[in-house]
Amino acid sequence: MASPRGTVDDSLWLDNTRAAASGTTYVPVDDSATGEEIARVRSATGEDVDRAFDSAARAQRRWADVSPADRVAVLAKAADILEGMADDLAVTMQAEVGTVASQVRGAQVGLGLTAMRLTAAAALDAITEREQIGGSDVVREPAGVVGAITPWNYPLFQVALKVAPAIAAGCAVVLKPAEVAPLTTFLVAEAFAEAGLPAGVLNVVCGGGASVGGAVAGHPRADFVSFTGSVAAGRKVAMAAARWGTRTSLELGGKSAAIVLDDDEEKVRAAVRHTTASCFGNAGQTCAALSRLIIPRRLLAEAEDEVRAVLEQVVVGDPSDAASTVGPLASREQRDRVAEHLRVAGKTAGVRTVAAKDVSHLTRGWYAPPTVVVADDPGAPIVQEEVFGPVLAIQPADDEAHAIELAEGTRFGLIARVWTDDDARFERVARRLRVGGVIQSDAPTVWDAPFGGVKDSGYGRERGAYGVEEYLVPKSLQRRAPQA
Repeated sequence: MASPRGTVDDSLWLDNTRAAASGTTYVPVDDSATGEEIARVRSATGEDVDRAFDSAARAQRRWADVSPADRVAVLAKAADILEGMADDLAVTMQAEVGTVASQVRGAQVGLGLTAMRLTAAAALDAITEREQIGGSDVVREPAGVVGAITPWNYPLFQVALKVAPAIAAGCAVVLKPAEVAPLTTFLVAEAFAEAGLPAGVLNVVCGGGASVGGAVAGHPRADFVSFTGSVAAGRKVAMAAARWGTRTSLELGGKSAAIVLDDDEEKVRAAVRHTTASCFGNAGQTCAALSRLIIPRRLLAEAEDEVRAVLEQVVVGDPSDAASTVGPLASREQRDRVAEHLRVAGKTAGVRTVAAKDVSHLTRGWYAPPTVVVADDPGAPIVQEEVFGPVLAIQPADDEAHAIELAEGTRFGLIARVWTDDDARFERVARRLRVGGVIQSDAPTVWDAPFGGVKDSGYGRERGAYGVEEYLVPKSLQRRAPQA
């Protein structure tokens, strides 16, 4: 199955089939490497969103009555089907997002399949968990009809993080993918239909965030709304849902820090290599990217030398070229946002550029220069604002207390890495950071551990059993005492 190209009028997925949207406007989808239009997707209207929620509401009760084991089996089969479509998925996401060939299989296709399979593995225990409190049995039931709104940076992974646990939990879904990267979503919908998902359990509507996304978030038939995206958009989603008292989960922005505590040159060099890989991966278009590096001040020169060595090895170019290590951003708009952040940084006192790649030879597509700056001013915009591009800010710290102060100095609270070999010191510092999760040094990410933020990074959790629980509600069954 190939992804849709050209003009896409049938941009709705309703009752397991493609249907024509009724909007009069089209959203262009660009090839990130060239800037050329590869598709024009007809936007949905409010009436189309109503049709999608009607379909989901009809299907939800029947799907909730299907056994959890059978629901999980459909999810696992859909993951297998999508794995067989890996070539189509990789090509589509490489064009939509710009992920380079060396990363698209792992960072895009692989993470999406991992999310689905880990959800399937964790779902049965989360759904069937039953506890007794006195004379009350507490069971967990589906939250109902779900409105899901996903971003463009990981079109399969982000969809999987919402659709997979919702379906496993027994919910029906109305999904609104990002307008600049909707094509992957049709492949996902086709895979679920082929896997045996009943008609109406998964529905897709396409279009702009303010119009179609707003209609999904504020729909009176939505029982739960899950959103991933910017802080500003997340607040609008929460306000739209609040009109009906609808519960929400928001996974928003980040300005995550890697904090080097050990006063050790080799530890700083390792942290620079790891952190730049995180910051530059997917061209910086990752909410959990480590975009700040906090290091002991006396080792700043060593860190700068390592940064320059890393930048020499970075190859910015066509994502289909195996030699490229950093590709383009997903859209002209995002490229221009990153350029503005860099322009402001260049005029900010206390911020200086350590190294940057020249991308002036890339005259087509949406490329931004991977850049590393040193910021002595913790209030500088390049430190405080989410760039969502390949830009790393190094912050020198005087001691451990100062490092924690710098790490805590933004309104975000998604993740952090703390570089130390001292386990007790790691936990002490990790517990002082107001973030959703902390990883020690270069330990691998545990993909079924709960993920989500605090402060302006949102609320709610995704991944594994915790992600499934978001789509369940507890119910108390209080029994009368046995008759004498």
